[in-house]
Amino acid sequence: MKKISRRRFLGYLGIGFVAGISGYVLYNDFERILFKILKKDLHQLSFDDSLIHTFIKDARENQHWEKKFFDWKRQYFLRFGSFMDSMSIPYPYKYKYNQYKANIIGDFLLSTDYFMNQMDNTKPLSYIGLYNPYQRACSNPFSNLYYP
Repeated sequence: MKKISRRRFLGYLGIGFVAGISGYVLYNDFERILFKILKKDLHQLSFDDSLIHTFIKDARENQHWEKKFFDWKRQYFLRFGSFMDSMSIPYPYKYKYNQYKANIIGDFLLSTDYFMNQMDNTKPLSYIGLYNPYQRACSNPFSNLYYP
């Protein structure tokens, strides 16, 4: 049996790691990553999974992500960031991943009645429609009308 050197072992390990990340990024589509992000970060809210599917379907039909400049590079970056976040591996530009993730979560919450229910976590969410500031005015969730 031939011995393997440490350098060659680390090279194989690095190739395996890169292949694993590439497989994850190429296998998972953008909508599946959106579902995982919303499900993971909004676990304290009570809502049905069909709410997320409806949001994703409406966003796809209205080309919401293209209008928000989520081109293919940013979509692949979100896939990569989702993988690295699930493995708890530190990586550069994590702040950018968190910024994109917050943008997605904000769009989802604005598409529901979460702010109209005074941000009450106990009430179940219902889907209103895909939020578009040009079609529906913001309800100003920080108004004094919500907090007497």
